[in-house]
Amino acid sequence: SPQQSDKDCLLSCTAVTISVMESTAIGSAPGLAVASLLLLVITLIILYLKPKSSSSTSPLKAELIRRQSTAPEDLSKPSVRILYGTQTGTAERFSKQLGNELRRKFGDGAVVEVIDIENYKAETRLPKERLVLFLMATYGDGEPTDNAADFYSWLTNEAEDVENGVKDPPMEGVCYGVFGLGNKQYEHFNAVGKKVYKTMETLGGRPLCRRGDGDDDDSIDDDFEKWCTDLFAALGKEPELLGAQAADSEATNTVATYRVEIVEGAQPARPFPNGTGHSAHDPFWATISDVRELHTAASERSCVHVEIDISGDRQLKYETGDHIGLYARNSDEVVALMAQLLGLPLETTFRLHTEGEGASGDLDPPFPGPIQLTTALAYFADVLSCPHKDALLALASCATDEKQAARLRLLASTQGKAEYNEYIAKQHRSLMEVMQDFPSARPSLGLLFGSVAPRLAPRYYSISSGSSKHPHQVHVTCAVVHDVMPTGRVHDGVCSSYLQHCKPGDQVPVFIRRSTFKLPQCSQCPIVMIGPGTGLAPFRGFIQERDCLTASLEKVGPAVLFFGCRNRTHDYIYETEMEAAVETGALSELHVAFSRAGPTKDYVQHHMEMQGPNLWVMLQQPNCYVYVCGDAKNMARDVHRTLISIAQKQGSMTAAAAEAWLKQLGDSGRYLKDV
Repeated sequence: SPQQSDKDCLLSCTAVTISVMESTAIGSAPGLAVASLLLLVITLIILYLKPKSSSSTSPLKAELIRRQSTAPEDLSKPSVRILYGTQTGTAERFSKQLGNELRRKFGDGAVVEVIDIENYKAETRLPKERLVLFLMATYGDGEPTDNAADFYSWLTNEAEDVENGVKDPPMEGVCYGVFGLGNKQYEHFNAVGKKVYKTMETLGGRPLCRRGDGDDDDSIDDDFEKWCTDLFAALGKEPELLGAQAADSEATNTVATYRVEIVEGAQPARPFPNGTGHSAHDPFWATISDVRELHTAASERSCVHVEIDISGDRQLKYETGDHIGLYARNSDEVVALMAQLLGLPLETTFRLHTEGEGASGDLDPPFPGPIQLTTALAYFADVLSCPHKDALLALASCATDEKQAARLRLLASTQGKAEYNEYIAKQHRSLMEVMQDFPSARPSLGLLFGSVAPRLAPRYYSISSGSSKHPHQVHVTCAVVHDVMPTGRVHDGVCSSYLQHCKPGDQVPVFIRRSTFKLPQCSQCPIVMIGPGTGLAPFRGFIQERDCLTASLEKVGPAVLFFGCRNRTHDYIYETEMEAAVETGALSELHVAFSRAGPTKDYVQHHMEMQGPNLWVMLQQPNCYVYVCGDAKNMARDVHRTLISIAQKQGSMTAAAAEAWLKQLGDSGRYLKDV
């Protein structure tokens, strides 16, 4: 076994080293003896680290890599790689949709490969490509998605080497296209897509068509369709890239479907193996230790404080400011209704397969099996979001009523755009509701999990505890979503309502996502924190870190917090803790805005304006940091404008100079957002 081989190697190295030391001791060669001792130490370190690196690949990740490395390719045919960087699944969905469309247009004359960019060996493969298409989402404050982070870092480093004359452009001969996915409410809209487009050109690549910019705040599907139209037109002008369009290009798209194996009498698997918690591919089953309501009985809303015990995995650690990813589950009511719509018993036990008769299309590695239907529907089926058009086509393919099938195809078509917007988008109609309205469209399990219901994505929360104070616990501050949709359906947030109903002792699959939203390395740096509502979460962790420092008599710099809520007697979360932090010195100043307590709205930016002179004194210090956490659409923009206004008034700056000052603050890493 590999472990036995490592042990044998260790014993051999130890024996050789001891032998060398003994033979050199007589000759009084202390230098050689010391070198031999160092060799032994290095050998021990290498062998200690080796098992960790080899075991860090989760079963899911290993399957992804295996499928990419073993996929055969016909080198005689032109090919295109579609690489996606995704956080919520939209870029992946678009990539598969584009792959199907290219296969339909070019038939068997071209090789079309859709790849998670995390599993693509760019260093060796990208310079050899002839045509590559990037579908890249931007996450957070202009950052790449988790699965694209390594690629993005490598690509930008390559561009720096080219610009500095260290190497020649390696991508000459590579034709590329880029579609970026983002939200215009964020300051760095589509930053990653824009950077990839520009960087590929720097590296010598040739853009095939314009860069596409998808705006999730408007109609990102329409943006994608328009970009695809331009892409197909460009391909038509350059038939040498993928060949001529197939004669039967009007054929029906291939619908992704798993092969299903019904299993009798087997022990059902858990939805996730118990992993390390280091990535979304390898979650750790942590234990809920406490759940409590943070709002008072006078509030019509709910916000829960959740404590998650991670002490069961000694290797799982977090730093203050990190995020926790959490796999929630659909409610029992949703699961039961979905099983009824499928016409299957909840205890149905099955496995999914990506190969063999009945399997087709671009398929994700299947979840663990054998698995019961109740578990699969709970953890892996997103049925409460609006269905996308490819899901409607998949439902149409299995509808036994031709009128219902025709209606579904219309809703998914370009001609049916207005009907789709009216029936689904405006009404926020869920996939489950659509299946209720089209009862003859009863998908098989293979079709449901392959094309109809997207995978339920993990939810991310800013960790609201300090790692020094709570090294074995992760605290989450979660606003509970409870809305009434235009259809009359009561929508409870999948994850927030799940956490609200958790009890101590319940287990939940989690992982830690590293963040750049961190306290300054020097504890004496002044900091300004702005976070209304649950935007307080990471700052609670910051305050706990500073509380530990003051308790150990370390000197800390000034810390000012601007917090906002609706009413002191309704939703002033962690009030006692915040006021205690002022007493201990962990907080220097606390300013609270109550937006519904008086006749006029009172927000955090109003208190920032009132504190303008004092804030400007802090902001002028070369080591001052500003942190913003919360809503990107309104609050973060208002805070941004307020900081510019303060610079203009207190610093006697023009609007352009104030903008430049704030940009420089961000470029220097001292203006950070977790929005």
